[in-house]
Amino acid sequence: MNKPLKFVMAAAATMIMGLSASAQTVSISTLPPGSVNNVQTQAIAKVVQEKTSMQMRVVGFNSPQASMTAVEVGEAQFSFMSNDEVGIAVRGKDEHTGQPLENLRLVTTVFPFKVGIVVKADSDIKTVADLKGKRFPTGWEGFPQGIALSSAMLATAGLSFDDVQGVPTTNLLRAADDLKAGVLDATIFAIGAPKMAELDAAIGIRFLDLPNTPEAAAAMAAVRPEYHIAQQKALPHLNGVADGSNLMEYAMTVVTHADADEEMIYNVAKTLHTGKADLAAAHPSFNAMNPDNLAVLQPDVQYHPGAVRYYKEIGIWKGE
Repeated sequence: MNKPLKFVMAAAATMIMGLSASAQTVSISTLPPGSVNNVQTQAIAKVVQEKTSMQMRVVGFNSPQASMTAVEVGEAQFSFMSNDEVGIAVRGKDEHTGQPLENLRLVTTVFPFKVGIVVKADSDIKTVADLKGKRFPTGWEGFPQGIALSSAMLATAGLSFDDVQGVPTTNLLRAADDLKAGVLDATIFAIGAPKMAELDAAIGIRFLDLPNTPEAAAAMAAVRPEYHIAQQKALPHLNGVADGSNLMEYAMTVVTHADADEEMIYNVAKTLHTGKADLAAAHPSFNAMNPDNLAVLQPDVQYHPGAVRYYKEIGIWKGE
């Protein structure tokens, strides 16, 4: 991703056209190893390879922007990405201002995804409001989504970055390491991530319970419309999550390019729809999948015609 975007787009313009599903190697982009998204993407690739003739390779990028741009310019055929990041990319907002990724299309809305604010288990920080004046990551130069995620969760208690003692960070993994080292009092992360298991074993961790009021929900959604508050029950693989915790929720999706081969997309949509058991066997987060909700409409983002054809055939398409 070091090449100028316009140059890469021109060089890759013909790579996406005419993709077929037979005996081909495709790639799916996501976040780097250490993130739960990477582990989940590995599960998707495994099932696609087992159930189709495709060989699907996972490619990690340091940011959602880079991961999705790889699809836009033909460096990857798919991306496993959150619906809020896909939304701002298509809308041309935040880091995509003036350069929207207009060719992204949804294949599947896979499952709801939860993140939260994590502290050491013995921390005196008990609520989001307690973060006032505490050391909290800012900057997020290598992971701009961290700004939106942090802002939305702080907003549930009427806080902003102005209310915390900002400590510059680059990405999620660095911030987690800073929490472990005592440089930070709190940070953000996805529940169930391998990094959270590592931190829990090292220092003990606890996710804060977000305020769950109409005012808090509205403040969160004002940052990005895909964000909302949802409860989570305690599970063995969710380190630091107490039963009934209120966390931020949005959705994980698989996206592709508008010009991707229709038959290939049809087959991937079918494989994911019928593959819940195999996906859950590869990673427990896929237990949250609801096969009847894989075609949920997302703000401003269209589904690929190959996916629409499959969802219409099985009767779960809700669009026009």
